[in-house]
Amino acid sequence: MRWIRCAGLGVIAALYVLSGRWGLQRLASSDSLEPNPFLELRLWIVMGGLMLASVGLVHRAHRPASPGETRLDLRLLIALVVFFGYLGVSTFWAPDTGLALWKLYELVLAGVMSVGFGLAALRQPAERVLDAFWTVVVTATGLMALAGVGQLVGGGGGARLAVLGGGPNVFARLMGLLALGAMYFWYRRGRAWFWIPTAATGVILALLTGSRGGALAILAGLLTFLVVQRVPLRRLALLSLLATAAVVVAATLSPLGKALDRSLEERFLKLTLKYEGSGDSESKVYLSGRETLYAAAYELGLDNPVAGAGLAAFPALGLGVYPHNLFLEVFCEGGALGLLFLGWALLVFSRSALRERRGLDGATVGAVMLVLLGSQSSGDLYDSRSLFLLMVMSSCTSAVVRPAVPGAS
Repeated sequence: MRWIRCAGLGVIAALYVLSGRWGLQRLASSDSLEPNPFLELRLWIVMGGLMLASVGLVHRAHRPASPGETRLDLRLLIALVVFFGYLGVSTFWAPDTGLALWKLYELVLAGVMSVGFGLAALRQPAERVLDAFWTVVVTATGLMALAGVGQLVGGGGGARLAVLGGGPNVFARLMGLLALGAMYFWYRRGRAWFWIPTAATGVILALLTGSRGGALAILAGLLTFLVVQRVPLRRLALLSLLATAAVVVAATLSPLGKALDRSLEERFLKLTLKYEGSGDSESKVYLSGRETLYAAAYELGLDNPVAGAGLAAFPALGLGVYPHNLFLEVFCEGGALGLLFLGWALLVFSRSALRERRGLDGATVGAVMLVLLGSQSSGDLYDSRSLFLLMVMSSCTSAVVRPAVPGAS
C-alpha cells in the first residue's frame, strides 16, 4: 500500500501545482457564469490531500521515522500557518468583504495543501515521493509542450506562446518545471541524450512565450539545481554541449527557429535592451505597465504600513487586479507584519536547507527559486501557491542523501 500512497501524493501535489483555477464551468458555452468552488478541481485536490494527511498522522503515531523517510519540519509548518493565518485575519479590516472572503478561500486552500502535504508525506520513502511528483509534472508539462509546439507548427500566428487558455507567463513557469523535472531524472537515471534536450526544449518554449521574468526565473532555477547537486565541471561541460546542440537544431532545422528569433528580437531585445520612449533622453525599459501597479501597491502599503489595507484591498480600491509582485501584494494588504511573517517562513526554509544541504533535492529547491523569482513579476498570491508547497516538499524529503551524479550515458 505504500507505493499507492506515494503515487497518490505525487499526483495530488502535481495536480495542485498545475491546475490553477481551472474549473468545469469553463466547459460551458457562456463566459458569464459566476465562479463556483464546487466545480473547481483545486477544491477536490485539496480535499484529497487532507485525506492523505490524516493517514500520515496515523503513521506518525505508530512509529518514528526510519532512515531515508520523510520527516516533519515543524518550524516551517508553524511559520506558514502564522503567515496564512495573519493574512486571513486581515479580512476583518478589508475594504470589500466579498472580495476578501473569496481571497480568503484561496488562502485556506494554499495553506491547507502546503501543511497537509507535510503531514501526508510522513513516514514515506522520500525518494518515492519525489519520483511520483516529478513523474506527473514532467508528463503533464511534456504534453503541454507538445501542444505548444503543435500550435507553432500549425501556424499559431505571431502571438506569444500559451496553451489551454492560460497566459504566457503561466506557460513559461510550467516549461521551467519541465526543464527542472528533466534535470531531476537525468541526475538519478542518466540518459543525458534524452533528458538534457528535454530540459533545453522547456527553456526554448519558455523563451517563445516572451516572458522575460519567466526566462530569468528558469535560468535561476537551473543554476540553483547545479549548485545544490554539486554537478562537476566535467559533467557541466557535457550538459552545455548537449543543450547547445538541442538549441541549434531547434533554431535551424525546425519550424521553431523563426518564432524563436521573432520572440527574442521583439520581447527581449526591443523591449528590454533597446529602450522604449518618446526620445533618446526619456527612453526606458518597457515593463508592460507593471511599474504603475508596483507604484500603486507601494503607496497603498505606505498608507497602511503596519497592518496593511486588508485582504484583497488592491482590487477593491480599483488599483488593478493584483500588483504582479508577491512582496508588494503582501505589503499593501498585510503591511509590515505580513512581510515579516512571509520573511520568517522564507528564513526558516533557508536555514533548514542549509542545515540539510547534503540531502536536498536540487530540482525541488530549483523549483522554489523558479516560483519565488517568477512571482516578482507575474501572478498573485494564489498563483504563487506552489512556492509554499515546494518549500515543504524540499524540507520534508531532505532526509535522503543523494547519490553521486550517474554517468551521462
